[in-house]
Amino acid sequence: MSWLWGNETTEQAQIVVSALQSELDEREQKIKALEAALRREQHEWSQLVTTELKELEARRARLHAELQDVDALIAEKRTLLAAPDGKPKAKKAAKKKKKANDAQPQAVTTPLPASAAGEVAREAPASATKADDPSCDDKPEAAKPLPMGAELMKVASVEPNVAFIIQRSTNSNTVVYAAQLAPNASRRTLDDSKPLDVYWIMYEKPDAPREELNMIERNSAYGVTVAPSTKAKGQYIATLASLKDRVCTLLIDEHGRVQARTRINGREGMVLRRVYVQMTSSWGIPTVDYVEIFGIDPETFASVYEKKGNK
Repeated sequence: MSWLWGNETTEQAQIVVSALQSELDEREQKIKALEAALRREQHEWSQLVTTELKELEARRARLHAELQDVDALIAEKRTLLAAPDGKPKAKKAAKKKKKANDAQPQAVTTPLPASAAGEVAREAPASATKADDPSCDDKPEAAKPLPMGAELMKVASVEPNVAFIIQRSTNSNTVVYAAQLAPNASRRTLDDSKPLDVYWIMYEKPDAPREELNMIERNSAYGVTVAPSTKAKGQYIATLASLKDRVCTLLIDEHGRVQARTRINGREGMVLRRVYVQMTSSWGIPTVDYVEIFGIDPETFASVYEKKGNK
């Protein structure tokens, strides 16, 4: 064909074909990369759904156990209602007590001399007063409630087990980090299967509904990883995506209060209460200007504060 079109035209055609082939190869590489990213995302999505499924199954098991306890209580109450006097056990116990009292020998009382009777009369009120006075009992002092700011008190009115919250400058919607308690436990302890629950309270919507975090939020800004503590039984180490430079120890103290202790302003063991994120938006992309961390000293109840710039 070179005799018809000339060598120059043939070379140009070859250049065009080569360029098209290069573009085709490049597009094939992009397609392969996109397919790999899609497979990776599908795998991650599958893992997340599997994890959520396990959590739901565990929750269903806990609810089933609670329902069994409720059924047992219902059966017990029905048994009481079916009894003639409504208290069959109490009646039997009263009969047994009466028989035991009748079988015991009666104590013989000997009158005391007037002087001895006077001494007993003078001593008896003192001992009786000490025994009957509730103020003399060695009861542990009631724990003082941990101080709360207005923002945390607002959340605590609907979530009594709240540990701390995260708020942003963009709106009033709040991320809640609440302790999950073990069901049917004799005392307040954290749930081994899921000690910390994270969700939104959407104050910008009517009735401030609860909403779960989406996949991106769980894996980025507001996500948290929780693992059992190797130092203390019943405590858990929580690492927040928003505070990656420190860890929180989630626990329930000796007074039954939920706490998340961490380092604030260089001081270890402070109780985290609230995180505030100051944000700005440029071309629709939000950026963090700074983060404020609010907490209290668990010993003195004094406020502690730290401000972190976005470096």
